[in-house]
Amino acid sequence: MTTGWDEERLADIAGRHGTPVHVLDVRRAERSADELLGALGGLGRPGRAYYSVKTNYLPHLCERFAARGLGADVVSGYELRAALRAGFAPGDIVFNGPVKTPEELALAVRNSVRVNIDGEHEIAALERAAAEAGTVAEVGIRLFPGLPVTASDDPAFLAQAERTARRGRFGWPTGSGQLARVLAAVDAARHLSLTAVHAHLGSQIVHPEPLLAALDPVLEEAARLGVREVNIGGGFGVPGILRPRGTDRSPGPGLDPASFLTAVDKRMTELGLGDAVLACEPGRLLVSDAMCLLTRVMSRKELPDARWLILDAGHHIAPWTGTGEVHRFTPLGREFSGDLTPWSLAGPLCYEADVHAPATDLPADLGIGDLLAMHDSGAYSLGRSNNFIRLRAGVVAIDGEREDLVWRAETDEDVFRFAVGVTA
Repeated sequence: MTTGWDEERLADIAGRHGTPVHVLDVRRAERSADELLGALGGLGRPGRAYYSVKTNYLPHLCERFAARGLGADVVSGYELRAALRAGFAPGDIVFNGPVKTPEELALAVRNSVRVNIDGEHEIAALERAAAEAGTVAEVGIRLFPGLPVTASDDPAFLAQAERTARRGRFGWPTGSGQLARVLAAVDAARHLSLTAVHAHLGSQIVHPEPLLAALDPVLEEAARLGVREVNIGGGFGVPGILRPRGTDRSPGPGLDPASFLTAVDKRMTELGLGDAVLACEPGRLLVSDAMCLLTRVMSRKELPDARWLILDAGHHIAPWTGTGEVHRFTPLGREFSGDLTPWSLAGPLCYEADVHAPATDLPADLGIGDLLAMHDSGAYSLGRSNNFIRLRAGVVAIDGEREDLVWRAETDEDVFRFAVGVTA
């Protein structure tokens, strides 16, 4: 299977910048954004896409998406400030998340950023902030339908998804008394105006049918409320990532956004939602395959029951691999034999679970110093990385022939810069 990456160029980048290092293909990300905006523009109603900033908050990437016409979905105060610095228009930013401090809510109100209410106490804080600003603040309400949406057919995984769907801690159940109480409180607030509903139902979803079924109660609630925007969240699955559990190990082509959005648009029309905006907030869909992680084999260990390749990139840089996601690796930098063998791939951490793959077919003659590319590293690679034992990696951005270091690798000094009261 071709990767679409210039493997000779990747090896050259690794030679000049060292490993581990992420490589961002800016044009891949822009192409994904344009395709999504094109799908929304082809609907029979207004459409809007908010980029999920938590997925990858790299400023170089956020600035490109803002210039492309995307909005931003943020879930913290620092993400909100980052989105404003990146050039997203305040009216194109939505503030989500289960915890928002009074200071963060006031910042959102002052900047005319819509807040999707996810805690009942937020209503009073928003009302105070809007009254002090002398404005009427637009707000949304987060909903959940209580129906499971999963990316795996593993029975245990499905059972857990069903329990999570019933006990959802984000938003309020559609049609519930709790939701009615919250809506009444919003309606009573003189400085708040409910204009949107929002739901986010899962991650790496590759089958549209269960997602459409789960969204139906949300769309019905939106129709009852007569809101101007329906945000169906993100979680659209991509083809480059496999789930480690279940018999359905192949995600196939991923979720096709154009056909899925068309189906949602049709259902909204059936429910009488007229010209209400159909919005979504993808992250992985836009950035997953726009980055790859270059890593080097540091040790090769052949045991009676396992053959290990120990890499310099581990769960401190890619915390989602192994237990949560299975990523594809390709060898780089030289000619390898055509003989493949199952290798166990692990990172460098003194931590038993630092394993990328228990068995993946790679050239039998891979050895110390050889390069590998881990594909689809664009989602949750920066924000969830850490410096447990090893340092965080940098990011090199390529844009056609142009190449820039846009996020430098962490240093020892960075790790200890927060220490206070320390004498030399």
